[in-house]
Amino acid sequence: MTGRSLHPELTPARRRALFRRGLELFDAGRYFECHEAFEEIWRSTTPEPRDLFQGLIQVAVGLHHWHARRRPDVARRVLAKGRRRLAPLAPACRGLDLHDLLAAVAAWESWLAHPSGQPPPAPRIAVVDPPSLR
Repeated sequence: MTGRSLHPELTPARRRALFRRGLELFDAGRYFECHEAFEEIWRSTTPEPRDLFQGLIQVAVGLHHWHARRRPDVARRVLAKGRRRLAPLAPACRGLDLHDLLAAVAAWESWLAHPSGQPPPAPRIAVVDPPSLR
């Protein structure tokens, strides 16, 4: 056990800080750390929308499996799970542009199926409505 509460109560300020930090880490390519930030929200007593955080975690973990471990099959499988979880929330949810993120994830899935040449650009999570980041 890591010493973290299984279902911590997060203050609104802590939740916002974790959300923003997770986005920054994702866009910086620090996928494992991103997953940790989003997972703290997902495990909390107020993870809504739960599918958003679970999907973002899965996308981050999928990218981590490629970038840190070079495991294309695992990366593709976890990215697909994340894409399926996020798709019903598109085109946007909680201020995030999921449409472009999902397109980037699909491009990665395709490339990982037959990794040759340069990989697609790193996916980014664009914020389309900053006040909705909560």
